[in-house]
Amino acid sequence: MAACAAALTLLLALPAGAEVVAASGSPSRWTPADYVRASLALSPEAVSAEASRDGAAARAKAKWARAFAPALSFTARATPAKLGPRGLFRFDAWRAGANDLSLTPGVSWNLFNSFQDLLSARSAELSREMAADSLEAALQTEALDALRAYWGLFLRERVVEVSRQNLAIQVEQYDLTQDRYKHGMKSLSDLLKTETDWRSAELRVEGDEASRRLALFRFNISVGSDEGAPAALDADLTLGTTQPPLLDAGLRQASERRPELVRARRELAQAETSDRLAKIAAGPTLALDFDGSHAWNGDYGKASLPFGAGTSVYGFALKLALPGSFNLYSQVQDVRASATDLRRARQTLEAQRRAVREEVYQSHIELSRALRSHEIASRKEDISRQNLELVKQEYSEGSADVIRLSQAQSDFVNAQVERMQALHDVKINTARWKRAVGEPIWR
Repeated sequence: MAACAAALTLLLALPAGAEVVAASGSPSRWTPADYVRASLALSPEAVSAEASRDGAAARAKAKWARAFAPALSFTARATPAKLGPRGLFRFDAWRAGANDLSLTPGVSWNLFNSFQDLLSARSAELSREMAADSLEAALQTEALDALRAYWGLFLRERVVEVSRQNLAIQVEQYDLTQDRYKHGMKSLSDLLKTETDWRSAELRVEGDEASRRLALFRFNISVGSDEGAPAALDADLTLGTTQPPLLDAGLRQASERRPELVRARRELAQAETSDRLAKIAAGPTLALDFDGSHAWNGDYGKASLPFGAGTSVYGFALKLALPGSFNLYSQVQDVRASATDLRRARQTLEAQRRAVREEVYQSHIELSRALRSHEIASRKEDISRQNLELVKQEYSEGSADVIRLSQAQSDFVNAQVERMQALHDVKINTARWKRAVGEPIWR
């Protein structure tokens, strides 16, 4: 998780090609990587996770310092007002050499306390590491959501393009049929059928355009752009591979690298540390301390003692003591509580392990299906295109009726949409697979 330390610091600098709107008013061009970085830089969840990581790191450093560094102390006492020998209240001047001032600096250092400080510091360090794991998991989740928004807008824009092309073709076919009808070559039923297809294409354009606008809103809101601002997508449409990854290798990688699973292991280690600490604190504890101080006092009115004379006290102390509120019952309950937390942490780790394995299996199945679906959809699109060209030729020659033409056109439109949907699914499920096995997708 060392890469998490500077994660959002790098993300805060938007890439040069990712301006929201250029000075000329033309839309920016977003690559998937640009969009993910810009989205993470403004993600409340990612920024909050980074703040939690930084806070946990500061607390861990403070814990180590309190556990192993010497502690300094300093007291100053001034008593210019006092009662005299006859009970009279007298106020002396504020003078450093008078008997109204004492300065006492000191140092204390705990050298051993039955490993309680060491275990407490280790627990704080585990908290810091868990916060870093949580940041990594948050970045992965937010990056996947950003990719969904990116490819969702890509899909909706391509679908709108297909719908508009289909509408233009339907209008063209209606005009052709109307001309044939006027010359007695087509029936009124054919004319009405082509007009019905025309209106259906118009309805489809309206519905697809509404979906595109919603996808654009989701796209822009994540990067702080105006909700309706146009955005041009510079997307890489290559699949990368047509073969699904190896499932066994993915399961092994997920077991080692998934931040959620790593965090669960650290939670178990922290619970074990707390259990040991509770058992130590339940009984007598042995402590070795070093204490030292030196008191500077006034001369108490005696000229023979210059200001600054005083006493030094320093030495080692070995202490054996019971807990401050020892009554046996409370100590037993504390140990039982820590043991319960330890059992819960073990079960949490097992539940997380099962969830990760299930996610790896599911993402592998979905990615395999998406790759195969894209292959089939591409072939289907080619076939439907060839069939449409043949039927259009036959229709213009009068050997095909309007029903065949309408069906061929509908098949081609559906095949185009299915291929683009399959491409969308491949991109999203590739990212899901990487996230499932613990491969960073936010960098």
